[in-house]
Amino acid sequence: MAGSSGREAIPSRRIAFNSSTRAGGNCIFCLIASGKSHSDIVYEDEKYVAFLDIFPFSRGHTLVCPKEHGETIWDMEEKDIAGLFRVASRVSRAVVSAVDADGFRFVQNNGEAANQVVAHVHVHVIPVKMEDKGRFTDRKRFTPAEMEETARAIRAEMGPA
Repeated sequence: MAGSSGREAIPSRRIAFNSSTRAGGNCIFCLIASGKSHSDIVYEDEKYVAFLDIFPFSRGHTLVCPKEHGETIWDMEEKDIAGLFRVASRVSRAVVSAVDADGFRFVQNNGEAANQVVAHVHVHVIPVKMEDKGRFTDRKRFTPAEMEETARAIRAEMGPA
């Protein structure tokens, strides 16, 4: 049950991160959100940012995250979780259209055991083609030019904020 802050009661056991992606000025997603690190950004507003994954499962694989640092979804207020998924939904429409996908996946991992690689809340928007139905593909590499072309196509589909 949510308390007066709108935040669910958090279990006493914390989700562990043993990786070097913890906060403390070194969070790559915080650096991207603040403009201190380059990324192919496709959407940005005062609270959220969406950018292409550098090791995507498919062309157009986009990450949507809050600008405010939190490691897992438990670190967010309910209204901000709703906002994150509203942005992810909007981004998914643009991604699917831009890359001519047949569908998409939302993936949101919490904790290293759940395959969360960067300890900053984020939602994966992964476009899929019919030929990939029922399976996950390997991660891919695209050239910087291909990434920028994809980001440009998604931004064009996003329209004004």
